[in-house]
Amino acid sequence: MRAFWMIAAVLIGAGATDVHAQSLKDKQYFADQEEALTKEATFTNQKCESSITAKFDWSKPPKAEERSVYSANGYCAAALEATRRVCETGKAGKDAVKEKIKTLVCSFGAERTVALKDGTVNYNVKFDSSNDADYVFEYLQNNL
Repeated sequence: MRAFWMIAAVLIGAGATDVHAQSLKDKQYFADQEEALTKEATFTNQKCESSITAKFDWSKPPKAEERSVYSANGYCAAALEATRRVCETGKAGKDAVKEKIKTLVCSFGAERTVALKDGTVNYNVKFDSSNDADYVFEYLQNNL
């Protein structure tokens, strides 16, 4: 048991180091992206009469050079756009969203993926992909 706590302390310390190592520019980027995503989620909730929370998983953030070219929020907001489109299909779509989607989590990686599990849509953003809203919409249509 003692070994568990030692490992936990090391992992927590490592995580804290990463947070403190962020530059002011990085912190501002993350905050701006979170704020924009929150606004998109609010708009989605108004359209869908839902209470979806949206957030980023910054554990593997976009590289600095990607941040200067791509908007993390723009790609993640495509998943919220797709959700609104489901709601616009009619009562059944709106009811499905309200019942089955509670959270949207956007992460970043080499492949674009989307999955719905236990009320959470996990959307892995791949910068330079296209038609992201269509991609997520198609997934939601088949999995809600």
